[in-house]
Amino acid sequence: MQETFRIAARVVAACVLAVSIAGCLDRDTVKPDIGPMTYDASGTMPCSAGAPTFDQACGWRVVRKPGGGAEIWISNIAVRDRPDYRVLIFSQGEFSARDGVPLRVTKDGDQWTITANGQEHYRFADALITGG
Repeated sequence: MQETFRIAARVVAACVLAVSIAGCLDRDTVKPDIGPMTYDASGTMPCSAGAPTFDQACGWRVVRKPGGGAEIWISNIAVRDRPDYRVLIFSQGEFSARDGVPLRVTKDGDQWTITANGQEHYRFADALITGG
């Protein structure tokens, strides 16, 4: 039994495995943006990438702000290879994107339709913002 252990120890000591993967991020310096852990409501909304077909469902979370504002975190329909969010900020009756991409915003009745960067399409009710 001792001889078997010595042989195994020599084999392990002689082997070294070095792995390098191009394109990976250092987990100690880059933290993924996982969205808010505390929020007022969550659900899914119609969405689509490319054409405004709204044939997909995107998860969302909203953090409502005093004075009627809100921060809406939506699973970004245009990003498939990693978790990513489209963060919309609603303040003083207007929308903006946290990352500054251009938005096209329309409202029909109580339904908002937002196109971000010309490629991401989202639709949701006013109640998402107001809580009503």
